Amino acid sequence: MAATTLVACLLFLSSTASAQLSSTTFGGIPLWADSALRIAGLNQRFTLASTFNPFYAFGDFDRDGLMDIAVEVKSVGGCGIAIAHRLDRSVHIVGVGTAVGNGKSEVMCGRWGVAPAERRHRGAGHDRDLVFVNDPVAPSGWLVWDGHSYVWIQAE
Repeated sequence: MAATTLVACLLFLSSTASAQLSSTTFGGIPLWADSALRIAGLNQRFTLASTFNPFYAFGDFDRDGLMDIAVEVKSVGGCGIAIAHRLDRSVHIVGVGTAVGNGKSEVMCGRWGVAPAERRHRGAGHDRDLVFVNDPVAPSGWLVWDGHSYVWIQAE
């Protein structure tokens, strides 16, 4: 009887854990982010840099105290970044045809990251996590949430 109860408990726990993961997620990113990106139609317009190991980073980009996610996306037009805010599940696309701010409409694949607020560049003047875009042939800078959209601040 004890063995049967133990097996039943283990099966219940494993089914509960697997319910938290979707077999159709964008490369294993959190379900809240996967859901937001799919509702925004990202899976129909873009692909991730890699569906097995996507390039993504977390940060509190909109200063609501919750971790947001930035994911590298690709299309025929090049690379870009999709930023999903956790609280309202809004998705904001930068690059892949949308102006970045450095005179281009794409972000170079793999040439961006997140600078945590406590280690940000001294000249940026912002107290939030920032998405940094590095481009060897154009000005580099930060993508900063202004409350409505992401704006470009050129690096010094």
